[in-house]
Amino acid sequence: MKTLKYFFAGALMLSISAQSMAQDVKSQIAAVSKVIVENQGNLKAQQAAAKDFVKLYKKNPEALAGLGRAFLDAKDQASALKYAEMAVKAGKNNAAGYLLKGDIAAMNDDGGEAAMWYQTATQLDPKNPTGYIKYARVYQKVDAAGAEEMLRKLTSIDPSYPVDAEIAHMYYANNKFSKALENYQRVALDKMDDSKLTEFALSAYFLGKSQESLVPAEFGAKRHPRSAGLNRLAFYDNTDLKNFDKALEYADALFNRSDSAKFTQRDYLYYGHALKGAGQYEQAIEMFKKTYEMDETQNDVLKLISDSYLEKENADHDQAVTYLKQYIEKSGDVKASHFTSMAKIYRDLAESATTDAEKEAALMKADKVYADMAAAMPTNEDFATYQRAHLMHQINSDVKVGKAKPFYEKYAQMMEAKTDRDSAENTTLAEAYNYLAVYYLQNDKMAQAKDYARKLQAIQPENDTARQILELK
Repeated sequence: MKTLKYFFAGALMLSISAQSMAQDVKSQIAAVSKVIVENQGNLKAQQAAAKDFVKLYKKNPEALAGLGRAFLDAKDQASALKYAEMAVKAGKNNAAGYLLKGDIAAMNDDGGEAAMWYQTATQLDPKNPTGYIKYARVYQKVDAAGAEEMLRKLTSIDPSYPVDAEIAHMYYANNKFSKALENYQRVALDKMDDSKLTEFALSAYFLGKSQESLVPAEFGAKRHPRSAGLNRLAFYDNTDLKNFDKALEYADALFNRSDSAKFTQRDYLYYGHALKGAGQYEQAIEMFKKTYEMDETQNDVLKLISDSYLEKENADHDQAVTYLKQYIEKSGDVKASHFTSMAKIYRDLAESATTDAEKEAALMKADKVYADMAAAMPTNEDFATYQRAHLMHQINSDVKVGKAKPFYEKYAQMMEAKTDRDSAENTTLAEAYNYLAVYYLQNDKMAQAKDYARKLQAIQPENDTARQILELK
């Protein structure tokens, strides 16, 4: 019944059209197009509507091309081509049929044939920009310079035509963002609609040029305050530029005052970055958690959650450790930075400790992290050993007790075995020698103290500690 309903509705619509030929052809094309598209798959209904339409407009190339385009929209290329040919015969000097033939070829990825038909259209109707634009869009993949040259011909036909914007759109559609940006920058912002402003801003954004993207994004967002796309770009750009308060204004506009906005994982991620940058850590954590819920393959978000727990005013070290451990476990490829990040959490916890016992417990956890690092990454054992020496000295800074002695001794041995030490390693080796020399001196072991003092002086000839120890009798 539904099919018959469409059929009789279309036939009635066209019979009424037959009684009033004076009606606007465009409205009739729209009417028959609606019937054709809505009856996609119902050939009888489509053919009946087309037959009545052709009776009225068999000598009108624009109307016949419009009918063919309706079939093209309904994915019936054979019928579309049939009416394109009829349009060409009805008006050999009319471009409509050739434009449609070009569109059919373009749909079949035959850029060469499409370009040929579009070029013919420009020759038949040189004042119609459509042929130039469509030619350029298909030919740009083959010869970008030639496509641009074709579009620039529009300037001589209509000096007011926004050629640079059209060229920019052409490049944007082909993912040539640098050329798109270059051309959009030649166009006054108030001469572009919101889609062109969005493309302008996106071109710069994709190239990592946030400041250049921000200009059209904010201009467009002020002119179209309910545009989700423009609010989103202004939000992203301000976040990347660390204008966090401004970013949050646009985030609010995107999430609460934009039409037809569909939110993505990237929106929540950026919201988290903006909130974190503005010092609103609790809210940032919520956004980062939302991001991770949407895609649990985004392991880096776990690190952001950990950092946020650590950076907020009342740092939650336990939660920071929990999320950092998840991040490390899911990363698979363990890096030295993973260990140093974990150790930093415990070192920060030690700094905020209110008792010596709490401080020592935190530092010992950091020491365990570096011990694990040395075992898991032998190439970083010297670094881990050096850090453990520092941690032990923090736990007990009395050199005579020598809490750090075993680690400085081991570090010294590792550095002495290297034949290509750099200046930074010589400096840390001197630190180890200095500690060990003083340790043996305070424990009345002069021979060992002078031995390390000589090693220290060999690296740092002007070192006062070495000189003073070596002068002792």
